[in-house]
Amino acid sequence: MKSIKYIALAAALVFSAAACQKHVIEFNASETVTSAQAQFQIIYAEPITVSNANRIDSVFVNGKLYNSIKMPQTLTVNGIIPYPNGYYVAPAGTINLKFFRGKQDDGSSKLVYEKDIVLQNGKYQVILYGMDKDLIILDDEYPYVNHSIGATADTFDTDSLVSYRFINMLHNADGTPYTGKLQYQYSNNSGSSYTAGDWHNLGEPIGFGQQTTRNCAIVHKTVFNSSGSQTLRFRCVDPETGTPVSGTNDYWTAYIGRVNTHMLRGRRGGSPASGYSQYINNVQ
Repeated sequence: MKSIKYIALAAALVFSAAACQKHVIEFNASETVTSAQAQFQIIYAEPITVSNANRIDSVFVNGKLYNSIKMPQTLTVNGIIPYPNGYYVAPAGTINLKFFRGKQDDGSSKLVYEKDIVLQNGKYQVILYGMDKDLIILDDEYPYVNHSIGATADTFDTDSLVSYRFINMLHNADGTPYTGKLQYQYSNNSGSSYTAGDWHNLGEPIGFGQQTTRNCAIVHKTVFNSSGSQTLRFRCVDPETGTPVSGTNDYWTAYIGRVNTHMLRGRRGGSPASGYSQYINNVQ
């Protein structure tokens, strides 16, 4: 069965700021990045069970409530905020983040994590993967990759591109980071069996906490008169031996023109099991 997905549908949305009696709630997103702005998303990739008890109920940025259970905008394990995919906006420079579990209004809210980070102007993903760990900060590589492709007699109106960026957050069964590098691959073979030639690299081999560049995959759309989609298969292999890494096989519907981020997380051979989260960075 396909593993449970936490799909964050992207949109170029602009959220207005709202005010309450106790806090000014900032919930803003913009496609334009000025020299004074840092735009960021927050991903929760701690290798623990997905449950209400483990979610982050409130997020404060520079002392302001950006995210809370009442919005509702909780940060679930393997999830991303803001949801749908906008970007939080803060002045570039030092940014203070605080994460709370529990409700603000009944006194059960408790600070579980606080950290200062430095972000310059641009777009970023900020990854929380342990309450005793530093945050991982990844550049969003915006503006995104060009999806145009020259048509041929064989591919006219049938083939086009989708792009993927891969983030390696895989842990071992004991909860420690996976130490080997991973080569992310895809196949658009629609059959039931696969050969070595069916698999294509998506980016370069990377270690834990790293990301690949954004790379394009070919989509053979299944409905001729449509915007185009196809089911693609994904896996990781050992870059030195080419051996598939167990627990890293999956499949997703690929839509032509989409910009995607795939994050491999969880515990290889342990619980919670390893799997992918897909975050869509644009909508075409």
